[in-house]
Amino acid sequence: MNEEVMVVETASLAPFLAGHSRDVIRERTEEIAHLIATQHFFVDRARAEVSPQWRQIIPYAVLAHGDAYFLLRRTRRQNEARLHDKLSLGIGGHINPGHDLLSGLQQELNEEVQIDDPYTLDFAGILNDESTEVGRVHLGAVYLLHAKSDRVRVLETEKMTGNWVGRMRLVEFEPAMESWSQIVYRQLIETSRL
Repeated sequence: MNEEVMVVETASLAPFLAGHSRDVIRERTEEIAHLIATQHFFVDRARAEVSPQWRQIIPYAVLAHGDAYFLLRRTRRQNEARLHDKLSLGIGGHINPGHDLLSGLQQELNEEVQIDDPYTLDFAGILNDESTEVGRVHLGAVYLLHAKSDRVRVLETEKMTGNWVGRMRLVEFEPAMESWSQIVYRQLIETSRL
């Protein structure tokens, strides 16, 4: 973990996060995005992972094609041990120096999956999860990626596998999902807000 990652002071975010301890925040998101764009800085990732005074900013893309979602299973070869064997609806990661939110998201997509056909991205909200050790040091920027076809494959096959699952079947997998995916599923997909 010898890398620098984008963080924002938790105290600066606190007014936006109050009352949203485990939510996808959909109000005042332009203000939050502006705060991230103007007040972020970079620190060593190992230090950031144990420092709740900062939130590491994570772009998090949920891939959809029609009524199906791309569901990933994280393997034990994944760097983040706290997520081993968990299912995930999102592709994302830390933002390194030289990148902003969208270019950081694009870098993660390029590293983790191959999407053969055009797609569109829509911002869906800010994900805050204070219920887990991982969540307390991260803040997600959730995007919905609308794939024009199902021609998507995992590139980092040693770290994860992936396949399309219909919206109505996702409930079967929800108990095995990592915390962020459970929140996205319950608040955006199950309620058809995506």
